[in-house]
Amino acid sequence: MEHASAGGGALMTDDIPAPAKRDPVRALVLGLVGVAIALFAYTLVADRMTPTSHQATAQAFLIRMAPEVGGRVISVDVSDNEVVQPGDLLFRLDPRPYEIAIAQAEARVAQVGQTLGASTAAVETAQARVAEALAARGNTREQTARVLELVRRGVYPPARGEDAQASLARAEASLQAASSELERARQNLGPAGAANPQLREALSGLERARLDLLRTRVVAPSTGVVTNLNLSPGSYLAPGQAALTFIDGRAYWVSALMRENNLEYMRPGTSVEMVFDALPGRVFSGRVESIGWGLGGTAPVDQATGLLSPTKPNNDTRRFPVTLLFNEQPPPRSLRYGSQASIVAYAVSHPVMDAIAYAVMRIRSVLAYLS
Repeated sequence: MEHASAGGGALMTDDIPAPAKRDPVRALVLGLVGVAIALFAYTLVADRMTPTSHQATAQAFLIRMAPEVGGRVISVDVSDNEVVQPGDLLFRLDPRPYEIAIAQAEARVAQVGQTLGASTAAVETAQARVAEALAARGNTREQTARVLELVRRGVYPPARGEDAQASLARAEASLQAASSELERARQNLGPAGAANPQLREALSGLERARLDLLRTRVVAPSTGVVTNLNLSPGSYLAPGQAALTFIDGRAYWVSALMRENNLEYMRPGTSVEMVFDALPGRVFSGRVESIGWGLGGTAPVDQATGLLSPTKPNNDTRRFPVTLLFNEQPPPRSLRYGSQASIVAYAVSHPVMDAIAYAVMRIRSVLAYLS
């Protein structure tokens, strides 16, 4: 009996099936499918909560420096890619034709004054002050406009705008004082003389000649960089003919092209981070300043609408321009106009998505060393 039971027990043990072996290929395929699904889901969510773009470049104000009068260049006082300060001389035109014009205008005024039997010395002095005040006001007005634009963008604090407006007010006051002095000098010629058409014409000609002489010196409007310098002594420049490009170095911003599905939750003021290929290992914080509302046709700038066009016209993906500002101004001096950047926007406050984007940007900043 015991032998039978033992034999029966052995028979029952042999009847139990062995456990099935796991197929490693099947497990790998399922794992890869799971990872792909997870990445797809993350991409759908990240495109709206933490959108990114690699089509972003550093921008700044570009000024095409051109003389307001024509003439032959007698000196170029800067070199290509040189950093200059406000008021630094860029180049000079030959002043002799304008000095001759002033002498002719002064002679004309003197001739008219003698005809009227009055001295014109005080008028000439006052006229010179008016010309200088006009030139100073024009330069201050341009500076104020640029500062106010930077204040509007949030780059400069409002106090800078108030200071700029105060400077413009002082320039206006100086011009008004010079004009008042000129008017008094004219009145000293006598009622008939001050109203004489010939005298008024002569004085206007002298004022124009003095102002033209001042304009033979072209100076830097602000701190910045001279680039695209194709100018040498002996060249002739017509009025308004651009001689060089001036990059205003007081402020930079970033222009990013974002896909349509990136813009759902982005707003002005949204926090962003930026990594520049030119500055590897560093992550810069910023904010959204504005989001474009339209695109043009297939050209970089559509001539019919004046709107920025998508960079890939044959691609169904449409990209809209988004302007980004740095939280800390001014940006690094080594940041150049047109530098390539990668950006991420924290459009929705979500700890997990924000943490992933934060880590990705740090990794990208390190990989920028390989760019």
